[in-house]
Amino acid sequence: MLITFLGTGTSDGVPMIGCKCKVCKSKDKRDKRTRSSILIQHNDKNYIVDTSADFRQQMLREKIGSLNAVFYTHAHADHTSGIVDLRSLNFIMHTSIDCYGNKDTMDTLREKYDYFFNPVQIGGGLPQVVFHHIEKEMFFDDIKVTPIAVKHGILNILGYRFNNFTYITDASSISDESLKLIEGTEVLVLNGLRYRPHHTHLSLQESVNIADKLGVKKAYFTHMTHDVLHRHLERELPSNMHPAYDGLKIEI
Repeated sequence: MLITFLGTGTSDGVPMIGCKCKVCKSKDKRDKRTRSSILIQHNDKNYIVDTSADFRQQMLREKIGSLNAVFYTHAHADHTSGIVDLRSLNFIMHTSIDCYGNKDTMDTLREKYDYFFNPVQIGGGLPQVVFHHIEKEMFFDDIKVTPIAVKHGILNILGYRFNNFTYITDASSISDESLKLIEGTEVLVLNGLRYRPHHTHLSLQESVNIADKLGVKKAYFTHMTHDVLHRHLERELPSNMHPAYDGLKIEI
């Protein structure tokens, strides 16, 4: 599997509108963070986790012309609002796109984008999507996809394990039961919002502690605010842990 970090920023993105902090003004391209999402490529098929608010830009950057499935972590706009641009891929592929998530997420998206399913407008085009609830492991070719329940504040959201690669974003806590589903993962991606604690997201130190507890070979941190300067964090982390950045590719 080839994993591409499409975006590694929070809901504001980095740089943040109107901000003049040293991170937002950084000339290091690794500090330019679009909203968080990943692309998984395997056997000539493309899968993504979340259609971020920057989905169109990310697809153009990576020259992606097809998608086989979308896996949603939760329904917040920074992770889902790019769903409207799936229609461009529908036009090219001449088929609908399967979208997976937990019941809360998919019910919210169905309500928010009800016009996808009950069009009242004349003219234009609508995304052709098929919503599915994912409640247990499923196979996509030879990739075993395991949904991992985590908490995002009071919300019940999902991370995903793809064989020996696990991606979790926007988590504030991970239960012992869910940690067991992650055990044996070779590469783990966790959200690391900032250095200071936050009530709905893991801090960088909390994510480091989880990766260390699980004993993963490599860990990458994503969904980072403009509090985090890439080159500084890279120096501070253990040798097997790294800040991710937009466009980073890793092979599993």
